[in-house]
Amino acid sequence: MMLPDPRLSPAAAALAAVLAACTAARAGAAAPSPEPAPPAAGSATAPSPDSIAAALLRSTTPSSPRQARFAWSLDEAGSRFSGSGVARYVAPERFRLDLFGPRGETYAAAALVGEQPRVPPQVAERFKLPSPALLWAAVGVVRPPSVARLTSAADEGGRVTLRYDLGGEGTLEYRAQGGRLVSVRRIASGGVQETVELERAGDGSLKSARYRNTPAFRTLNLTLEQSSDAASFPDDIWSPPGAGR
Repeated sequence: MMLPDPRLSPAAAALAAVLAACTAARAGAAAPSPEPAPPAAGSATAPSPDSIAAALLRSTTPSSPRQARFAWSLDEAGSRFSGSGVARYVAPERFRLDLFGPRGETYAAAALVGEQPRVPPQVAERFKLPSPALLWAAVGVVRPPSVARLTSAADEGGRVTLRYDLGGEGTLEYRAQGGRLVSVRRIASGGVQETVELERAGDGSLKSARYRNTPAFRTLNLTLEQSSDAASFPDDIWSPPGAGR
C-alpha cells in the first residue's frame, strides 16, 4: 500500500475440504471397489474457471457491514512508525479507512466507493490510497478490479488459485484455502511487485495482514484487535471531510 512519508503524514464454513477414506479390510472380506477417478478438467462435471472464481468471491464477501480495529506498523526503507486504525466496509463496494498516530491524532481519512477513491486534497498530496484489490485483500475479501480478465482458476482439494490479467499492470494472483483468502500478489515483468499475506487463527478468523511493496522496500503490518458485524453505516462516512462526492 502506498503510504505517505510519515514525517509528513504516515498512513494502512470453513470450506476446508477434509477427505478421509480409511477402511481396513476384514480378513476374508472382498476388496473394496476402487474410488472413481476425479473428473477430468474440461469434462461436463468439472467446475469451470468462472464458477471457481465466483465461488471464492462469494465465500470471502461478508454478508453484512463490518468494522475492524487494528494496530499498524510500517517499515519503510529502514524507518519505522506505528499507530492504530479503523476500517469500515460494506463489501465489495464501500470502504472507509482511518489511520491514527500513537497519541490518537488523525493521520489520514480516505474512502473507496466502487473503484473511485475519495481522498481530501490535503491528504492526496501525501497519501495514495491502496489499489482496491489490495485494500480489500487486507481484510480477507477477494475483489479483483473490474477491468481484470480471469485467465485461470484451479481448485485442488479446497486450495484455490485465481489469476487475472491486469494488462499493463501485470498479473494478479489470489491463493485461498478452504474458502478463505491466504494471499494475493501482483506480478509484473520485473517480478513480484506487491503482496498481501494473511495470518489466521485456528478457527479461521483473521489475525493479521502483511503488505509488501518490493520496489519501494516498504512493509506494512496490520494486527487485528477487534472485528465485528455492523447494522449499517451513515452515508456521510463514505465522503471524508473535504473529499467531496
